[in-house]
Amino acid sequence: MPVFSWIKPTHKRWVAIFFLLCWAVPFLGVMGFSIVGGVPLNAQSEVTQMAAEQTADPAERQEKVVERTEPKRAEASMIETAIDPEPVQTAPKPAPTTTAASSRQANPIDLNLLARVIYAEARGEPLEGQVAVGAVLINRVGSNKFPDDLWSVVFKKGEFCTVRDGQVWLEPNAEAYRAAQLAKDGWDPTNGALYFYNPSRTTSAWIWSRTVTTRIGSHVFAV
Repeated sequence: MPVFSWIKPTHKRWVAIFFLLCWAVPFLGVMGFSIVGGVPLNAQSEVTQMAAEQTADPAERQEKVVERTEPKRAEASMIETAIDPEPVQTAPKPAPTTTAASSRQANPIDLNLLARVIYAEARGEPLEGQVAVGAVLINRVGSNKFPDDLWSVVFKKGEFCTVRDGQVWLEPNAEAYRAAQLAKDGWDPTNGALYFYNPSRTTSAWIWSRTVTTRIGSHVFAV
């Protein structure tokens, strides 16, 4: 027996419309609920907050706007810093303050050793001649051609015969100490000489090739 054979042909259209509505109405209800209920909670919260702010006192509304916008500004600032960080400022390296000249000037002249060399090399010479020997030693300390302290200059191998024969250890007299002090204080009768020799006693052929600056007593002074 066919389904719905008992329904009259004139009523079948209404039956079909009835069943269609029974299916469509629930479907539309579900869709509408999904659309209305699909608004994010944070959006609903912002809408509610904005509505409340519209009815609030103007001063309170301004404070709430600032509170809501400040975190966003801070976040934007962090993003900009990460994208375009400020260049790191590096301090320039300080220029070296220690030079060869300052290092040489920092080494004091041993007055006792200077007097010993003057006494060994120039005793019997006039005071100016003794000061001149001391000035040569000090000029060597200040020159890049020689060591930068008096002890190294005096005891450099082969420089002074009075070191080899031990005369440098003789006790200086008062005049030798006076000459040493004058030379240490800056008196240089040699005009910057780095060498001195006695022409009647020297055995070095090389020393004769040096440019003579002056002659005092028995010694010739040269550069």
